[in-house]
Amino acid sequence: SQSEHQFLSSKLECVQSIKDGVLAEAKCTESNLVTLFSQKGNGAMTQTQSSLNLFQVETETLYKKVDSKNLYVTGMLYEREETEREVTGGEVAELMWKLCLAHSASFEAANLFMTLVFELRRLSLGALKALWQRSSFKCRDNWQPLIDALPSCATEACVVLMIEIIASGELEEDKVEYFFWSFAFLPKPTSGMIESLVPLLKSPGASQSCFLGVTALLHRFCSAATSCDGVPAVQDVIRTLGKFLGGNCAVQDSKQFNKMQLVLKAIGNAGLAAASLAPVLSLCASLKSNPIEIRLAAIQAFRRIPCSVRVSDLLPTGD
Repeated sequence: SQSEHQFLSSKLECVQSIKDGVLAEAKCTESNLVTLFSQKGNGAMTQTQSSLNLFQVETETLYKKVDSKNLYVTGMLYEREETEREVTGGEVAELMWKLCLAHSASFEAANLFMTLVFELRRLSLGALKALWQRSSFKCRDNWQPLIDALPSCATEACVVLMIEIIASGELEEDKVEYFFWSFAFLPKPTSGMIESLVPLLKSPGASQSCFLGVTALLHRFCSAATSCDGVPAVQDVIRTLGKFLGGNCAVQDSKQFNKMQLVLKAIGNAGLAAASLAPVLSLCASLKSNPIEIRLAAIQAFRRIPCSVRVSDLLPTGD
């Protein structure tokens, strides 16, 4: 068609006036000529003139002074005003459908996802389980909004649901790893979370991310708690880790060797909670029949154990 053979000629001219280093006036004229090849230079022409003038310069600040008493320091992560409105599982399920329909890179999707996180925080464990049963679907691009939102929810109910989903075997391996690593970043871990995680730690197929994620959560919990060692769930985790040590960290084959290294690293992660294992760790480090890697790992496991345990008295003085 002829429209495919159009030719555009454009021209822009501007005149600027500068006074005392400040642009005072600018006048621009833009011309556009559209011609067809068959018309030999004739065509439609448009001309646009624009003018910009500086009227005044403000030297004073335009913002109002705020009383410092009304200011406070806070983090920016997922901050939102709380409301008293109750949230139902049906509303959250509908929200996830909207997320599936929204473009993944849009502002709408980001806002919907944040809303989902906050609404999950207000659901009970029973409501979350019911939601999982009805809304464990995948979007068209194989995305599961609920799976991605649960780690950011960070409530005890959400963590318990995550653990149950892991135990059910319904989750892909990479998502299981994602869940475990997220436990290390829970801002306010509870004893209930730890108690729910113990069975996974005791399972024969417990992965590296399970050991390290659980013990990192344990460290954060004990860093905030006043009497961490008296919490039954904490004691259960430490007993489980202690059993793996076997009293002196002796290993018989490469499989046991790798497992022992992982357990010692997990104990180092646990920190203050693992203070009761200090005598065993000292024995593991001093036993010459243990591989040098195991002895070094036992020493490194002391890295978060407080000095009040008198690490210097427990560690070997030399060969």
